[in-house]
Order: sequence, then structure tokens, then C-alpha cells
Amino acid sequence: EDQKEDQGQEVSKKCPQEAPNYFVAIPITDDQILDRIEDVQEHIFSKEPDLSRALLPIQTMHLTIIVTHLGTEEEIKKAVLALKQSKTKVEDILQGKDFNMTFHGIGQFNNQVLYVKMLEEDQKMLNRIAEAVQECFTEMNLYILGNKDFKPHLTFLKLSKVSRLRRRGFRKICLDLYKEYEDSYFGTEVFSQIDLCAMHKKKQKSGYYYCECSINVTSSGTEESKEQ
Repeated sequence: EDQKEDQGQEVSKKCPQEAPNYFVAIPITDDQILDRIEDVQEHIFSKEPDLSRALLPIQTMHLTIIVTHLGTEEEIKKAVLALKQSKTKVEDILQGKDFNMTFHGIGQFNNQVLYVKMLEEDQKMLNRIAEAVQECFTEMNLYILGNKDFKPHLTFLKLSKVSRLRRRGFRKICLDLYKEYEDSYFGTEVFSQIDLCAMHKKKQKSGYYYCECSINVTSSGTEESKEQ
């Protein structure tokens, strides 16, 4: 669960004892995007079977917008409240319009992490949404880990998931493994939901993370948030 590597960022040195255990995410559910990612994963696996355990399950696909440590039930309740309060701010940003997130091309962090890239314009919009949610968390005095240089990305392979590969000298993912897909179009997800997810609690039957709270963010602002 090396979330800081997933973020492609450094976790703040101020708080080393508080390892991240929760994150705020936008789930990716569009079938075209998921099928395309699965195609890439199968292609990589066919060329390098040792990487099978480094591939992230399709059911968990998401964009991380906050990584945090919630140490007590009280802090979890605060985080749920912060997420619910962010709904109005996010819907103000949307101004009644759909936000279509378009994914195109594959990027990497240090040849250790592979992710699907978002279009630049969509990244800017997502940055504004992420800032609105982060503000609500900060107002609740919740500590956000490593939120500098936020760069939305859809991770589908992480070498850090399989430590034995590193011990065997497998330290980077070669471009040859995914070159055919490097500039592919993956699809478009209509933004509709933000989740507060637990890293270490048992996943849902669907395979997606355990959610403490999900808010539905609609262009018309009619849907209510739901809490587990």
C-alpha cells in the first residue's frame, strides 16, 4: 500500500510515524477505460509474467485526491463530515455542467509506477475539485499527507507491490512492455462520485475499497451522499 509512491510525491517529513491509512478517491467505472487498461495489463503480463502481482486489480481503479492518516474514530467522523461539506463547493465548481474526464496515453514515475494520463484541461478542473475537498479537510484540522504538486493519474501497475522483484534485481519497467499503448486513447469517465476509502479494511464484494462515505456529485446537485 505504498500510497506515497502512488501519489508520485514525497510524504511530509513532519509526520513520519503516521503512515497513511485513508485516502479520498474518485472511482473509475467506465467500461471502455477499464477494458482498455485490462488489455494493457494482459499485454504486459504476456511479455513479463513476473509482473502479474504488480498489476492493480481493475475493480480498484481510482484517482487519488487526498492521502491522510485518520488515527481515531473521531478523526474518521471528521473526515466523513469534511467530505460531505465539500459537496457544495465541488458542485459550485461544476456550475451545473457534466465534467468529462478524458484519459489518453500512459505515463510513469521513475519507471516504477505506470498510470493512464488525463488530458491537461481535465487535470486543471480536477485540481480545482481536489483543492475544494482539501480545504474542507484542512478546516477540520485533518492532516493531509504530501499534497504538494498534486498530479491526477490513474495507476495500474506498481513495482512496490512486489518487494521480491526488487530483491531479484527487477528495478524498473521497460518502455518496450507497453510501447504499443503509450499514446492510446483510453476513454472518458463522467465525474459523479467521491469516496473516503480505507486502505487496510476488508474490500467490498465488488473488489473496490471499503468506503466510510461516498458523495454523489451531480451536475444538477440532486443526489444525496450516502454513508456506510
